[in-house]
Amino acid sequence: MGKHRSKNPARAGGRKPINRDDNGGTGDWKKFDPTDMNNEAFEQYYKAQGIVSEEEWTDFMACLRKELPVTFRVTGSRAHADTINDIIRTAYVPNMLDVEFEGNKIEPPSQLAWYPGGLGWQIEAPKRAVRKTEPFRLFQRFLVGETEVGNLSRQEAVSMIPPLFLDVEPHHLCLDMCAAPGSKTAQIIEALNPHHTASTGLLIANDSDYKRTHMLVHQTGRMPSKGLIVTNYDASMYPTIKLGAGKTLQFDRILADVPCSGDGTLRKNIEIWGKWGAADGNSLHGLQLRILERAMTMLKPGGRLVYSTCSFNPSEDEAVIAAGLNARPGQFSIVDVSAQLPNLKRRPGKTSWKVGTQPDAKTSKEIAWYETHEEYRQAVENGTEKEKDRGKGLPSTLWPPANATELGLEKCLRLLPHDQNTGGFFVCVLEKRASKNSAPATTEEPTSSSSLKRPASPAAPQAAETKRAREKSPVAESSSGVATPAEVSTPATTASGPAKKEKRDLSFKEDPYSYVDPEHAEIKSIIERFQFKDTFPKHNLLVRNEYGEPLRTVYLTNDVVKTIILNNDYTRLRIISAGVKSFARQDSQQRVEIGCKWRSPIDGILELLPHVGNGFVINASLVELRTLLQDHYPPIEKFANEEWKKVFEGRDMGCAIVKFQEGKEAGGELRLPMWLPVWKAKMSLSLMIDKREKSILSLRTFGEDICNPPPIQKDQNKPDATAETDPAAAEPVPEGEGEGSAGVALAVEESEEKAINA
Repeated sequence: MGKHRSKNPARAGGRKPINRDDNGGTGDWKKFDPTDMNNEAFEQYYKAQGIVSEEEWTDFMACLRKELPVTFRVTGSRAHADTINDIIRTAYVPNMLDVEFEGNKIEPPSQLAWYPGGLGWQIEAPKRAVRKTEPFRLFQRFLVGETEVGNLSRQEAVSMIPPLFLDVEPHHLCLDMCAAPGSKTAQIIEALNPHHTASTGLLIANDSDYKRTHMLVHQTGRMPSKGLIVTNYDASMYPTIKLGAGKTLQFDRILADVPCSGDGTLRKNIEIWGKWGAADGNSLHGLQLRILERAMTMLKPGGRLVYSTCSFNPSEDEAVIAAGLNARPGQFSIVDVSAQLPNLKRRPGKTSWKVGTQPDAKTSKEIAWYETHEEYRQAVENGTEKEKDRGKGLPSTLWPPANATELGLEKCLRLLPHDQNTGGFFVCVLEKRASKNSAPATTEEPTSSSSLKRPASPAAPQAAETKRAREKSPVAESSSGVATPAEVSTPATTASGPAKKEKRDLSFKEDPYSYVDPEHAEIKSIIERFQFKDTFPKHNLLVRNEYGEPLRTVYLTNDVVKTIILNNDYTRLRIISAGVKSFARQDSQQRVEIGCKWRSPIDGILELLPHVGNGFVINASLVELRTLLQDHYPPIEKFANEEWKKVFEGRDMGCAIVKFQEGKEAGGELRLPMWLPVWKAKMSLSLMIDKREKSILSLRTFGEDICNPPPIQKDQNKPDATAETDPAAAEPVPEGEGEGSAGVALAVEESEEKAINA
């Protein structure tokens, strides 16, 4: 969703929201009270705008006062998407056909008619019914488990639409400018990695709030990708990215889901009812326009840009699009997407709208309307209208331009709640025209002298860039009025050594990234342990320190990410995360009997599988899985399958990857194969996933949590016979270290399986 501003200063510390976010957060559900859902100014404003006809007004407002349905989608890029969809249709929906609650029949989950492949779902049952009726409660548990492992995403229906219109292909270079919390970002990753094939594309997921970028890392961890970079930057000032040899990066696809007033989310964020004012959209217009213009500059000729908000307000929607198009006449056009998603009900964009102000939303419900910018300026001069934002008034771009009709604004999409029981949303798809005789365009740096100079309009405070309250992004404001990082000159690192001096952001505290020499002893031990083929991209192994030393975690990236990291100072891009976690150090002690002290986290298993040697992956059944779940460190002798035991007894100590075959046995059912990391000690094994994910895996496979509590760790300073023989026991997986963030690796594409078994 477009991130809407919070007007409650008490929430500036990041308190949990009253309502769940569009990604299925854990905040408590607030009971809806229709008496709280009234705002005279809101009704006056949107009646005047003609958002809906008079005949529809009652239905429009009635829908806004109803609870928003729970919606989710099946992760479409995974080979088992159809299987998950079939489980929902055949195992759960039939059990919810005749459910009654408080005397009313409750409808079962239904598929969203417009979502591709039938992978989008909607639940209209009240939350109380979900909690108190057994069929829905069981389904809720299923949703939670599958969401944890990345097979499902809890996401508001209209929030799913902008990435679909991006039309992403695996080779595209993409930018998500305002990405947190990351549900749309995950959709773009899915499009870049269909069925987890080898993608040459890129996605940079950016957010201006530092804390929320870490939420973004966790969210995208469910869909790990070698081509992903997470950055922390003010989207309106996103820096130019160098590619070496004088080239700069331009993007094939950009999503600008900008900060907005959020009145399209009234159905779930009911606090907006009491706080909404006509000034909200006016104050955000300048920020939104700066973000759009920055996106236009970074887009490749022939590329596609999707601008979206969760606001009904033309000041934040059509007015921003019109201003952006008129700032670059002839360079962009609005794409007609009326033929896409044919079952999606949509309204055309507006070619005329009104601009109004509200002196004080708390004390006055009356809105002052101004037909033209000149009329507004006259009111300011007469003293009947006060200027805000240090004497700057409303910009002329808020008003419909003279060429509004010629711009094709009707090709924009406005999604209204009562059309298909959704939230409200605005989407516009733009395409950059390619000039036949022009040289390849370069991306200009945003400076005070560029077209991105702060317009003479009331800029929203930094907190306005959020759906929930955030801390301010660490930027200062220069004398020119343009937000810039606190900077000093420092050399950047390139493939050939030190580059010319660049400006480094001193406020950025993240560690730098460096690529590891593939001849490093630790990397050679990994390659030998996993029996990697020549196809393994050993030159693309990344660590988070400036020395290129594999100390704790090793990441894997694709070539385009490597090019970016080698040619740009990491603080200049404010890189939070890059690539996919592929190896984690399991044993830090000097045990000579362990040839390779590294294991493969779940995050990176699917990336490694096509490259591991023949015979490295060990096949297992649900019988072995049950034993590994019941006991944290089961002795090898405890396993019943003698042949399976011999395989592990013949292995050296260290990491192994086990493929658990689909089937029914041991009191459980596995509909799809899955690959999990296992650590072999001298006499025992350990399933290397965290305890929460073990419980979820147990519930979804065996119908109950069969996991016993882990043993109490003894004082490391005292002799410990277990620690001497079992490095997995001595050094358990750290909580929150990311081992459970990506989810259980399930069902890779058939071609990958053939490659593994070849």
